[in-house]
Amino acid sequence: MEEASSSGSNTNGESGEFRAEEAIGGNAEAIQALRELIIFPLLYSRESRKLGLRWPRGLLLYGPPGTGKTSLVRAVVRECGAHLIVISPHSVHRAHAGESESILRDAFAEASSHAKLGKPSVIFIDEIDALCPRRDSRREQDIRVASQLFMLMDSNKPSSRSMPQVVVVASTNRVDSIDPALRRSGRFDAEIEVTTPNEEERFQILKLYTRKIPLHTSVDLRTIAASCNGYVGADLEALCREAAMRAVQISSDANEEAGMRSLTMDDWKHARSVVGPSITRGVTMEIPKVSWEDIGGVKDLKKKLQQAVEWPLKHSAAFSRLGVSPVRGILLHGPPGCSKTTLAKAAAHAAQASFFSLSGAELYSMYVGEGEALLRNTFRRARLAAPSIIFFDEADVVAAKRGGKSSSNIAVGERLLSTLLTEMDGLEQAKGILVLAATNRPDAIDAALMRPGRFDLVLYVPPPDLEARYEILNVHTREMKVDNDVDLRQIAEDTELFTGAELEGLCREAGIVALREDISATIVCNRHFQTVRKSLKPALTIEEVKVYSSFMKNPSLISSGSIKSSGRESSEHNKSLVGPVSIGLISFLLLAGAKYFFMHTSRLQDELAAT
Repeated sequence: MEEASSSGSNTNGESGEFRAEEAIGGNAEAIQALRELIIFPLLYSRESRKLGLRWPRGLLLYGPPGTGKTSLVRAVVRECGAHLIVISPHSVHRAHAGESESILRDAFAEASSHAKLGKPSVIFIDEIDALCPRRDSRREQDIRVASQLFMLMDSNKPSSRSMPQVVVVASTNRVDSIDPALRRSGRFDAEIEVTTPNEEERFQILKLYTRKIPLHTSVDLRTIAASCNGYVGADLEALCREAAMRAVQISSDANEEAGMRSLTMDDWKHARSVVGPSITRGVTMEIPKVSWEDIGGVKDLKKKLQQAVEWPLKHSAAFSRLGVSPVRGILLHGPPGCSKTTLAKAAAHAAQASFFSLSGAELYSMYVGEGEALLRNTFRRARLAAPSIIFFDEADVVAAKRGGKSSSNIAVGERLLSTLLTEMDGLEQAKGILVLAATNRPDAIDAALMRPGRFDLVLYVPPPDLEARYEILNVHTREMKVDNDVDLRQIAEDTELFTGAELEGLCREAGIVALREDISATIVCNRHFQTVRKSLKPALTIEEVKVYSSFMKNPSLISSGSIKSSGRESSEHNKSLVGPVSIGLISFLLLAGAKYFFMHTSRLQDELAAT
């Protein structure tokens, strides 16, 4: 039978000088709680006997995977010189009835024997959610194991006179899956969250993992820690390993002595491209490499976005100093093709925040509750990886108005909207999270989202003006070889009402026309641009631009415009029905006339035959 226990260090380091901080970075609250749980009964035994105190006997550590819960327990136990017994699910679960319970009894008996010898004992239960799940999802074996654990923890009742004691520490990353009977005083008296490290804690962890790694003088660990938002301890360990492996590989390729080459910032940048934060896997996307310079025009809009997106994330201390709450939501609206999504990507790249992107296609599912669960999970991971940006493209699909006709799609949309409203209200407790949305139908978004506190800032993204069109043309022709006769200023003047997407298409089509003319062409001439310009027409009209720009002044304009357009469509539809109806009526009259003619002819033939 596999042993379910392992002893920690029997001495308090070499000479009592070992500290848990030498092996663990951050998690100061959890370290202090474990020290109090193990050491306080020894340090304050006289006071406890005088006051008749009974010390707590259990502590539950919970948090995302990789945050160092197991390493933290081992480090504190080594510092305190306690005896450690580790219980894991694979070491407890057995095929025959009674064996699992026997392993638990043996572990508690061993801990009690060490406590009687005057040495504190710690029983560490790893992944306790697998041993004691909630009762609605239990098997018979789980019920027996949980009952045995309850009995053993309740029987662990030291008196106020006892010196060392047996304490039980458990860890889990699914705290809501544990049986509620464990989460009470007398069993697990306290619960400590071991969450993702902040910037200072990441810096301490990097210092621990790079103690024996030679670093170049240009390497700034604080800068690396600031750029690793959402990384847990295991991710930072993998990051250091990947950077060291790249340095060793380069040294071996250059026939240098391995270990002599110091790690440079290029090694860390390569490691960051390989190792990402594990808590955001599956829902986050790589930060888009789009800068503000890649977007032509809209200077005022870019300035507002920089202030709303970058300042709260990069200068949070200034906001706290003045007592100013940052913007929690921004809505970008405007005609299609006016760079709303590109602006959001540029804002995420400039802020260097974790970027989460959601669309209606991902949230609408055939299974009830799956879209809402994905939305909640995205917000939960965004809180762990803060500072972060959650971007909703085509927000009118996710946050459509309520109160429509009853249908399955509308019911799903209302549930998604309710979840979104709840999560955005919950952002008050999470710093460094911004909800960014883009739509070309702002009238279709529910009014509950359009108030301050949810979408605090509603920005209109207009079609590019003359100067903006000129800048956009310059952006899209940077990589093209353009002839000297190409006048981008004149092309900008000739493309009134063209959107950014249409201008990008114009430049691309001009290059294709040059290739059609000569596949070996090396330059794009003005005639190519003019050929494409004559074949293109802007999709927008002046009336549509006025409707979009006046949305915040009169939100009913767009909806009324859509009603008018639907009225025109219905009238055209009625006109199109006139032809088929008239043809059917004429056919009916012809058939009736033919029938009357044949009946009359046959009657005349009968009368002539009778005469």
